Amino acid sequence: WTVKVDADTVFLPHRLRPFLVEHQAGFSSGAGVYLNNCVFGLHGPIEVFSKNAVKIWSEQMGHCREHFHRQCGGSCLWGEDKFIDQCLWKVLKSRRIDDFRIMLEDHCNHPPNWASCTDRVVASFHPFKSESAYHDCWSRAVAASKAA
Repeated sequence: WTVKVDADTVFLPHRLRPFLVEHQAGFSSGAGVYLNNCVFGLHGPIEVFSKNAVKIWSEQMGHCREHFHRQCGGSCLWGEDKFIDQCLWKVLKSRRIDDFRIMLEDHCNHPPNWASCTDRVVASFHPFKSESAYHDCWSRAVAASKAA
Protein backbone atom coordinates (compact mmCIF):
# COMPACT_ATOMS: atom_id res chain seq x y z
CA TRP A 1 0.00 0.00 0.00
CA THR A 2 0.99 3.62 -0.60
CA VAL A 3 -0.50 6.27 1.67
CA LYS A 4 -0.22 10.00 0.90
CA VAL A 5 -1.08 12.34 3.78
CA ASP A 6 -1.21 16.15 3.77
CA ALA A 7 0.77 17.96 6.44
CA ASP A 8 -2.35 19.39 8.12
CA THR A 9 -3.91 15.92 8.52
CA VAL A 10 -3.67 14.16 11.87
CA PHE A 11 -2.95 10.56 10.84
CA LEU A 12 -3.00 7.47 13.05
CA PRO A 13 -1.38 4.63 11.07
CA HIS A 14 -2.25 1.99 13.67
CA ARG A 15 -5.93 2.65 12.94
CA LEU A 16 -5.51 2.34 9.18
CA ARG A 17 -3.73 -1.04 9.24
CA PRO A 18 -6.82 -3.15 10.10
CA PHE A 19 -8.80 -1.49 7.29
CA LEU A 20 -6.07 -2.39 4.81
CA VAL A 21 -6.20 -6.03 5.89
CA GLU A 22 -9.94 -6.01 5.14
CA HIS A 23 -9.25 -4.75 1.63
CA GLN A 24 -6.52 -7.21 0.59
CA ALA A 25 -8.75 -8.89 -2.01
CA GLY A 26 -7.74 -7.57 -5.41
CA PHE A 27 -4.77 -5.77 -3.92
CA SER A 28 -2.22 -7.31 -6.25
CA SER A 29 -4.33 -8.05 -9.32
CA GLY A 30 -5.07 -6.09 -12.45
CA ALA A 31 -5.46 -2.35 -12.07
CA GLY A 32 -5.36 -2.60 -8.28
CA VAL A 33 -7.57 -0.93 -5.73
CA TYR A 34 -7.77 2.39 -3.95
CA LEU A 35 -9.82 3.61 -1.02
CA ASN A 36 -12.40 6.33 -1.44
CA ASN A 37 -12.54 8.32 1.79
CA CYS A 38 -15.57 10.59 1.27
CA VAL A 39 -19.19 10.29 0.12
CA PHE A 40 -18.47 13.12 -2.34
CA GLY A 41 -15.49 11.28 -3.91
CA LEU A 42 -11.84 10.94 -3.00
CA HIS A 43 -10.52 13.87 -0.96
CA GLY A 44 -6.83 14.67 -0.95
CA PRO A 45 -5.89 14.95 2.74
CA ILE A 46 -5.28 11.19 2.80
CA GLU A 47 -5.13 8.93 -0.23
CA VAL A 48 -4.58 5.16 -0.06
CA PHE A 49 -3.54 3.14 -3.14
CA SER A 50 -2.52 -0.47 -3.71
CA LYS A 51 0.78 -1.21 -5.42
CA ASN A 52 -0.97 -2.06 -8.70
CA ALA A 53 -3.05 1.13 -8.61
CA VAL A 54 0.15 3.19 -8.25
CA LYS A 55 1.77 1.21 -11.06
CA ILE A 56 -1.08 1.67 -13.54
CA TRP A 57 -1.38 5.34 -12.56
CA SER A 58 2.31 5.96 -13.25
CA GLU A 59 2.11 4.16 -16.58
CA GLN A 60 -1.23 5.56 -17.82
CA MET A 61 -1.65 9.04 -16.29
CA GLY A 62 -1.08 10.59 -19.73
CA HIS A 63 -3.97 8.54 -21.12
CA CYS A 64 -6.23 9.99 -18.43
CA ARG A 65 -5.03 13.51 -19.13
CA GLU A 66 -5.89 13.09 -22.84
CA HIS A 67 -9.24 11.43 -22.04
CA PHE A 68 -10.41 14.21 -19.72
CA HIS A 69 -9.01 16.96 -21.94
CA ARG A 70 -11.28 15.63 -24.71
CA GLN A 71 -14.22 15.13 -22.35
CA CYS A 72 -13.99 18.61 -20.78
CA GLY A 73 -12.99 20.43 -23.97
CA GLY A 74 -9.75 21.50 -22.29
CA SER A 75 -8.67 21.37 -18.68
CA CYS A 76 -11.34 20.01 -16.36
CA LEU A 77 -10.13 22.43 -13.66
CA TRP A 78 -10.14 19.68 -11.03
CA GLY A 79 -7.88 19.27 -8.06
CA GLU A 80 -5.42 16.40 -8.05
CA ASP A 81 -7.69 14.36 -5.80
CA LYS A 82 -10.67 14.43 -8.16
CA PHE A 83 -8.41 13.84 -11.16
CA ILE A 84 -6.76 10.72 -9.73
CA ASP A 85 -10.13 9.44 -8.45
CA GLN A 86 -11.81 9.79 -11.83
CA CYS A 87 -8.74 8.52 -13.68
CA LEU A 88 -8.30 5.36 -11.64
CA TRP A 89 -12.00 4.61 -11.33
CA LYS A 90 -13.52 5.60 -14.67
CA VAL A 91 -10.62 5.30 -17.13
CA LEU A 92 -8.09 2.82 -15.77
CA LYS A 93 -10.72 0.64 -14.06
CA SER A 94 -9.02 0.28 -10.69
CA ARG A 95 -11.39 -1.00 -8.04
CA ARG A 96 -12.70 1.88 -5.91
CA ILE A 97 -13.58 0.82 -2.39
CA ASP A 98 -15.62 3.18 -0.22
CA ASP A 99 -14.24 3.24 3.30
CA PHE A 100 -15.33 6.30 5.18
CA ARG A 101 -13.47 5.24 8.32
CA ILE A 102 -10.29 6.57 6.71
CA MET A 103 -10.96 10.27 7.39
CA LEU A 104 -13.14 12.83 9.08
CA GLU A 105 -12.87 16.35 7.69
CA ASP A 106 -14.77 19.58 7.46
CA HIS A 107 -15.57 19.15 3.73
CA CYS A 108 -16.97 15.63 3.83
CA ASN A 109 -20.36 15.22 5.47
CA HIS A 110 -18.82 15.09 8.92
CA PRO A 111 -20.70 14.19 12.12
CA PRO A 112 -21.16 16.77 14.88
CA ASN A 113 -18.03 17.30 16.98
CA TRP A 114 -15.80 15.62 14.38
CA ALA A 115 -13.03 18.12 15.15
CA SER A 116 -12.85 16.92 18.76
CA CYS A 117 -10.77 14.05 17.31
CA THR A 118 -12.22 11.64 19.86
CA ASP A 119 -13.66 9.14 17.37
CA ARG A 120 -11.95 5.85 18.28
CA VAL A 121 -12.06 4.27 14.82
CA VAL A 122 -11.22 6.91 12.21
CA ALA A 123 -7.64 6.87 10.88
CA SER A 124 -7.27 10.61 10.17
CA PHE A 125 -8.72 14.05 10.87
CA HIS A 126 -8.45 17.13 8.63
CA PRO A 127 -7.72 20.08 8.58
CA PHE A 128 -5.67 21.34 11.49
CA LYS A 129 -3.74 24.35 10.19
CA SER A 130 -2.03 25.62 13.32
CA GLU A 131 0.57 23.72 15.30
CA SER A 132 -1.52 23.98 18.48
CA ALA A 133 -4.73 22.77 16.81
CA TYR A 134 -2.84 19.85 15.23
CA HIS A 135 -1.23 18.91 18.54
CA ASP A 136 -4.55 19.15 20.42
CA CYS A 137 -6.27 16.87 17.89
CA TRP A 138 -3.36 14.41 17.97
CA SER A 139 -3.40 14.28 21.79
CA ARG A 140 -7.17 13.69 21.96
CA ALA A 141 -7.04 11.03 19.23
CA VAL A 142 -4.21 9.15 20.97
CA ALA A 143 -6.05 9.36 24.31
CA ALA A 144 -9.23 8.03 22.64
CA SER A 145 -7.22 5.12 21.18
CA LYS A 146 -5.86 4.22 24.63
CA ALA A 147 -9.35 4.35 26.12
CA ALA A 148 -10.68 1.91 23.51
